Amino acid sequence: MKENLTKNIENLENEILHLENKIVEFTQNYQKDKVKNSIGELRSDLKYLSILTNTTEIDKNEHREIMDFLRIHYNILQEKMVYSKNSS
Repeated sequence: MKENLTKNIENLENEILHLENKIVEFTQNYQKDKVKNSIGELRSDLKYLSILTNTTEIDKNEHREIMDFLRIHYNILQEKMVYSKNSS
């Protein structure tokens, strides 16, 4: 169970990083629809990671690391959303 949870968390973190890179790529290529869709996916993945982290038992250090990851990437999401709204 613990291994499966850890794998799910790692997969979500990797997907979040991948989506952020895609948003940068779509932004550079002026693909507004793809930027908006990716922002929606990013928001959803961050929310799911937050729920997963807060509803399961994981050790304190791992929890802190994930919460730091979430904090950083929620800030990135906010920046992407502001940019997306301003470039419309």
